[in-house]
Amino acid sequence: MFRNKFIKLLAAAAFTIVGIVTVNAVLHASTVQASAFHYIRKDHKLVTLGFGQKLPLRLYRNGKHIYADDSPTAELNYTDDSINTETILKTHGWKYINGIKYYKLYDYFNDASAYVPVKYFTKKYNDLSYLSIYNVNHKIKALADDMQNSDQGDWYGKGDIIMVNNYSLWNHDKYVDTYSPMQDGKHNADGAFTYTSATIGGELDPAEFKKYCSKARANTRYYVNSGDAYYTNASLARGGLYMNGKFYKIYNR
Repeated sequence: MFRNKFIKLLAAAAFTIVGIVTVNAVLHASTVQASAFHYIRKDHKLVTLGFGQKLPLRLYRNGKHIYADDSPTAELNYTDDSINTETILKTHGWKYINGIKYYKLYDYFNDASAYVPVKYFTKKYNDLSYLSIYNVNHKIKALADDMQNSDQGDWYGKGDIIMVNNYSLWNHDKYVDTYSPMQDGKHNADGAFTYTSATIGGELDPAEFKKYCSKARANTRYYVNSGDAYYTNASLARGGLYMNGKFYKIYNR
């Protein structure tokens, strides 16, 4: 089996519903710097930011800066890296805290206010164009993504849709780095997709890749679960994915 590997646009967590988490926090010395709160819309309606993967949160309770789980390094001090309907970030507006502009996240914790620096919601942190989607036109061997690039009998089959790290096409010493929403470690032509398997991938021989794979059309869908969410070459250039018929941007550091 290929080893699971982390890529910017896919989360390692399963497509499950995440409940509202209570912040178990310790008080910190600083307080929110007095500044006006600015609504993004005049009618004060929510604005969808998209998905923010592991972006640093600044948490406040009763005007006091706190850390989740009594530790600055706790995971709850960062946005989730999951991609699902419960991790879509929304805001009413923004304010300055200690001279830095922050979005206030809507309904993120039930006993604390959560802020994320506005700078992370920019093109710089929303560029997934280094990935492209390809069609596999013939059965091709996919070596394991390990130090030895060992042959474990894994392969892609005709009709498979794979995601390719474009940098590997010219920077990789030996192989083309790929990802696939495979379920069984073999191939995905049977349509059996699982979200947690979407980060599995193999290494392809450059000559065989050139011979047996071709760039997918702009609207070819690379599913990351059983039909609810998918990427296309068009959406990757924009830095996001489609979920339940809507397009969402993805931001990460």
